[in-house]
Amino acid sequence: MPVLALFVLSLLWGSTFYFTKLLLPDFHAVSIVFYRCLFGGLVLLPFVLLKKKKTDFKNKGALIGITLLSAGVPWVFMSFSQKGLDTTISAVINATGPIFGVLFSVFLLKQKVHRQELLGVAIGFIGIVLSFVFGFSGQFQVMSAIFLLVAVSFYTLSSILTGKFLSSVSVYTLSFVSMAVGSIYSGIFMLLFDLDSYQYLFSGNNFFYFVMLGVFNSGIGNLLYFYLIKSGGAIFALFITYLMPITTILLGVFLLDEPLGFGTIIAFIFVLASIYFTQNKE
Repeated sequence: MPVLALFVLSLLWGSTFYFTKLLLPDFHAVSIVFYRCLFGGLVLLPFVLLKKKKTDFKNKGALIGITLLSAGVPWVFMSFSQKGLDTTISAVINATGPIFGVLFSVFLLKQKVHRQELLGVAIGFIGIVLSFVFGFSGQFQVMSAIFLLVAVSFYTLSSILTGKFLSSVSVYTLSFVSMAVGSIYSGIFMLLFDLDSYQYLFSGNNFFYFVMLGVFNSGIGNLLYFYLIKSGGAIFALFITYLMPITTILLGVFLLDEPLGFGTIIAFIFVLASIYFTQNKE
């Protein structure tokens, strides 16, 4: 079940880049984050009211701080980064997530990492790098790369801390709170940089794009992500960064008749192998 959830989540999050690109001409990056968190929180609200546990809010400080690192903060950085990076280099930078996960687990939380997990992380990263070697098209801005690297480090840290300190909190509460605090965080910046963004909410297909980005990619996507952390572990959940670029390309192949590159095939084989090794740790 965790492996199936990982592939479903890769389909949802793999299309995030597409919807964000469509919205950037009309909205500031922080406004996109605000609306996707708002829509995601609204769809999760009925579930959290029905499924929350009395102990979920026992440690409010840790709950708010850790979930803020999973959505609000990194999503703002990621939105800024998309203006100056090619998809393939974005995939390589995103693929540092599991590597950060191993480093945070070992050096920050002093946790033991299984040999199979280390092997899986290495194999998956090699596969993504190979896809970059065969498919890089040239767009690269240093500041955009730094923004994305900061985003990856934040949501990786959130995954590790969630598994350590919030393991007893329901996935519904985790997902809803991440959307709620993400809305507040990004909303503050939206008031400063893009106060009139609401005027474009119903322009063209923008509302539909936000429904897809907020309800499915963010709300339901976060449910699956926190489920993966709880069921497969933080490092396994971070393997989503290996699958996302591949599923994005495969969607383009099957839905838009785009060509399938040799690098994508190689990367997909390596990522499947990495997932196998991680799931069969001793």
